[in-house]
Amino acid sequence: MKKYIGLFAAALLAVSLSAQSHISTQSHQAQVTQVAPVSARGTDGSYYTVSDDGFVIKWTFDGQGEHYQFSDVSIKLIAVSPNGSEIALYETDGGSINRITVWDWKTLTRKYLKKFSDSITSLSYSSKGTYLIAGTATVDGAVFIRTQGWQIVDKIKANTGIVSYIHTSNTEKTCVFYSPSGSLSFYDFMTGKLKQKMQILKGLSQTVMYDENRFFAGVRDNSIYITASGKTIASIPANNPLIISTEADYNLYYLETDGRGNYEVKMIESQEENKVSNPRLVKILKGPRGSGIITAARKDAVNIYFGGKNGSVYKSEVEATITTNTMYELTDNTYSKIYDVAPADSDFYFLTTNAVYSTSYDTGVISKLISTEGETNIISYKDNSVILWSQSEKTPVKLLNLDRKSSSILFTPKTTLQKVRLCTVEDKDYLVEIESNSLVNLYDLQTGTFREIYSGTGIQDAVYMNNKLIYIAKSAATNPQTPLLTVNPETMETVPLSIKGNVTYALSTDGKTIYGLNIISDETGRNTYVFSFNIYTKQMTNILKFAEEDAEAFTYLNGNNLFTNIGRNKVYCYNLSTKKRFAYNRSASIPKTLCMNSGRAVILNSNGSISWCGTADSKLLGDWYLTKDDNWYEF
Repeated sequence: MKKYIGLFAAALLAVSLSAQSHISTQSHQAQVTQVAPVSARGTDGSYYTVSDDGFVIKWTFDGQGEHYQFSDVSIKLIAVSPNGSEIALYETDGGSINRITVWDWKTLTRKYLKKFSDSITSLSYSSKGTYLIAGTATVDGAVFIRTQGWQIVDKIKANTGIVSYIHTSNTEKTCVFYSPSGSLSFYDFMTGKLKQKMQILKGLSQTVMYDENRFFAGVRDNSIYITASGKTIASIPANNPLIISTEADYNLYYLETDGRGNYEVKMIESQEENKVSNPRLVKILKGPRGSGIITAARKDAVNIYFGGKNGSVYKSEVEATITTNTMYELTDNTYSKIYDVAPADSDFYFLTTNAVYSTSYDTGVISKLISTEGETNIISYKDNSVILWSQSEKTPVKLLNLDRKSSSILFTPKTTLQKVRLCTVEDKDYLVEIESNSLVNLYDLQTGTFREIYSGTGIQDAVYMNNKLIYIAKSAATNPQTPLLTVNPETMETVPLSIKGNVTYALSTDGKTIYGLNIISDETGRNTYVFSFNIYTKQMTNILKFAEEDAEAFTYLNGNNLFTNIGRNKVYCYNLSTKKRFAYNRSASIPKTLCMNSGRAVILNSNGSISWCGTADSKLLGDWYLTKDDNWYEF
């Protein structure tokens, strides 16, 4: 039986954000994927960096970065509007998630969202900002989005095919496309008709037009190729080249590296009669190597900006020098990432890669309690002890006594751990353990016995309830074809429950009622619901709705309050008794999970920082980062 009550349409909540950015020199936490000057011809030194960590950082001339996490997946491309304050992002998980979002940088609000079934190959604004243009990895080719009203328009009177570079003239009267199959096509952007198509070298990457659209350049097989009027006029061998010029440049600049920390900035000068010079050395730089090697770079009129594989950001002047210089590193990596949090009476436990700490918002005092061995998850347990485990690893599940500073192994999983949950049934404590989306095991903390309860596929979560049944959340695409079933751990009887949905996950419980998330497909697409399920009446009630699929959100139950980050831009609180709701204001980073004690709520953010909140309103009290020397830094 299913019941619907006051569904909260959360689809718009991802658009309107009451949030704040952070100003610091902290580096990205993953590879920098693109660098984009705010103004290619500008001299103010402002530029954006984007990364696989989902953050966009706007850097200013003084080396300070304004940080904000726009995505919970990688950002591969950024396009900056001509006014410099609006940015378009290509976000992807490398698989099913491919979307373009447009954001107002000043207000940190989303202006537009478009999902794609295939990957995006290029992203740019037209020269006057009239259109946002996306190249797609489909035969349909380019998509044109009018920025006034954000409507897709039919600008070209034919399918462009797969294109990886799109650029308009300054007047927006002509648009050029490069296809990796080896063609350069010029269209009348007013009529949408093809003006000219040239066959050139195929398979070029890092493509750019420059010198007032006279030359077209790209990289293939460690060489830079330059084309003019459809003919390849230069082929220049280069070691791991990165083209750093923009369309505003008159000459072509690029970066070479030997992979051992030696970098050379070179320039190919444009000449008359569609000719170019041989490469000229502009400057030699010492820079990062190994895990920090440069992965993205761009120049403006004055500076060159670099991004590294490890998330670091560097800077150098364009001006030629005869001496070897060192890239100036703008960023620090001063924070220790917090991987998990758990309540500890009036304090909270915090887990990093090497220790368990305790602290409270009111005292601000941090205490290192015990060293650890890289575990990623923590569970509070009785007698001043904690249980540690590591998601996606085969490492042991441990019990740590914080008074005696001792550690003991409870059990070692056979395959990779997916989830460990503490459940109490009839005053006995159990760990429900899930491995590799295929096994549910039960560990008795009193007797130390470990039993396999259920094996299958598509398993997401499980809880042991007061009626002595284990409820298993799973995909309905696997047998039995239901998203929720029960197993009696004594008789091993399995009973599928008649519940509609594609998959249930992220369970919370008070022992009598299960709360969780359920993705349901209908004629409008896939929607995500927060639900409650009474184990005695078997009644399922949908509480909140998010009009998109969100397979990574959580639920957290505290008394009558149910918390979730559905949509993953804020944490929402829904009072099960009064039906009232509010949302915590988010920090610069996307909220990952939440826990509470009697006086405070603490939100763990995706970048390993924490946000302190009260328990009854949306006020954000402070954002804390744990520094490498075990102190708190507060925003």
